[in-house]
Amino acid sequence: MERYLLVIVVGTVGGLLAQRCNVPGGAVVGAMLSTGITVLFLPKGIVLASSVRTGIQIMLGITLGVSVDRSLLTLGVKIMPMAILSTIILLTVAVCMAFLANKLGLVDFGTALFGFSPGGMTGMAILAQSENHNGSFVAFFHLVRIFTLFIVIPLIVKVVIYLQHKGVL
Repeated sequence: MERYLLVIVVGTVGGLLAQRCNVPGGAVVGAMLSTGITVLFLPKGIVLASSVRTGIQIMLGITLGVSVDRSLLTLGVKIMPMAILSTIILLTVAVCMAFLANKLGLVDFGTALFGFSPGGMTGMAILAQSENHNGSFVAFFHLVRIFTLFIVIPLIVKVVIYLQHKGVL
């Protein structure tokens, strides 16, 4: 029981610190990193009961659900074709990458596909774990992807805006 309390406290502190320091992904990334590092030093690690994992998944679902607002209805209809096309392209690339990673013997196809698929880190990791794949690998893979995107995308936006301002684009 004290191990559960330890990871809850460490995860909470890590999440709050990361959010306060404006770390990309803030609370989720900070909680995951601090808890992950802590669990590495626990002699037997830690395994959450399935009922606890289910409760956490429900809370994440509620958190995402309450972020929906009416403006999404109008914008959603307009952007839907591009969202579907983007998803098809990203999934095609993800399947190819997962197949390659599997053929190279790096990871099983299912875990690789959850890792390469577009989606949020927590959602894809939880979904992978619930489907009996390596959720830790998926979370780590998405963490690397998200940190990379948080660094690269603002630079791309600045370059494109600069080039648009100069009349190049």
